[in-house]
Amino acid sequence: MTELILHHYPASPLAHKARCVLGFKQLAWRSVTVPSVMPKPDVVALTGGYRRTPVLQIGADIYCDTALICDVLEHLRPEPTLYPPHLKGVSRVFAQWADGTLFAAAMAYNLQPRAAEALFADYPAGAAQAFSADRRAMGMAHLAVPDAAAAYRSYLRRIANMVEEHDFLFGAEPCVADFAAYHPLWFTRHCVPMMADILNATPAVLEWMDRLAALGQGRAEKFSAQDAITVAAGTV
Repeated sequence: MTELILHHYPASPLAHKARCVLGFKQLAWRSVTVPSVMPKPDVVALTGGYRRTPVLQIGADIYCDTALICDVLEHLRPEPTLYPPHLKGVSRVFAQWADGTLFAAAMAYNLQPRAAEALFADYPAGAAQAFSADRRAMGMAHLAVPDAAAAYRSYLRRIANMVEEHDFLFGAEPCVADFAAYHPLWFTRHCVPMMADILNATPAVLEWMDRLAALGQGRAEKFSAQDAITVAAGTV
């Protein structure tokens, strides 16, 4: 297998989704840390302008969007599968909902002002505002905090209903739906812990999160952006 290079940053929830899938499939990968906001000259050089995180690189092939990254990793290592035969349709539909509707509500709740202030406390002045402006430029939907909180609580209850009877959303083994639903909740719990009380009303969700976390994130090795560009140039 050609080596996998993931361009990401630690606090990116979507990058965490990709890292968890790499762990589920027990893959080794090279880790290139990228800026959380523009400018991202090395990323743009590889992607031709795409600026979201994460990006998966295999030689000179660049894969953007975690739904596509999941498909690529499934092709490279089919087992354990992200798409069990009896769940191929429903798991993808659920994952699309999680990456869209659930993610929007969770992140609007997660990044309300007091949490954003704490998240960027060790950054230079204006970092939180720069991050917010960058995400608006990406076209991310912004929900009012009360609406986001109400929606997030409702979605957590629905997820709890699914994992009260099974270890994972659709049965005894995880599938793509689990990883798509997990990453914004991981952000709540680990990146803005002052907001994590919202999870306490659904202990089954916390137990499900622990099971996913136990799968690990694969075997990562630090790699430089310049070396990644060299790899791409050398395999064209």
